[in-house]
Amino acid sequence: MWLASVAGSDARRAVSYVGAVAVLGLVVSLASGRFEGVVAVLAVLGGCYAVILVIDDPPLDGHAAVVGAGLLAIGELAHLSLASRTAVTDEAGGDARHVARIAVLALAAMAVGGVVLALVDLVRTGGIAVELIGAGAAIAAVGLLTLAARDARGGQS
Repeated sequence: MWLASVAGSDARRAVSYVGAVAVLGLVVSLASGRFEGVVAVLAVLGGCYAVILVIDDPPLDGHAAVVGAGLLAIGELAHLSLASRTAVTDEAGGDARHVARIAVLALAAMAVGGVVLALVDLVRTGGIAVELIGAGAAIAAVGLLTLAARDARGGQS
């Protein structure tokens, strides 16, 4: 339902209804023990975000990293929930470690998404910063080629 709160006024109603159906689908999937339903719910939630992008038409949406990390966390936590039902035995604290791993994974996904969005915004806006990054990349490429040539020459001697 968080998606409905970030949607514009035109998309809010559609995203609210579809999001409510997705939440209900997630509950039914978890209650029935079927992961296939979770996959469909993730697709529907991704579709909700696509509706926001199409209707509201933001130039570059900073919520993309959060939405991606949220979908990843929902899928992983649902899988953990379903897998915990059939686990024979687990050592003490195993589920807590899995939840912590999922949290770290989601935060890492959000960080990577944020970096990608920042780079896209930087390239899109252009300017001296893009020129400096390009020059730095060229210098790094020449440096790597120099190191590779030195290693190749050293290996033949």
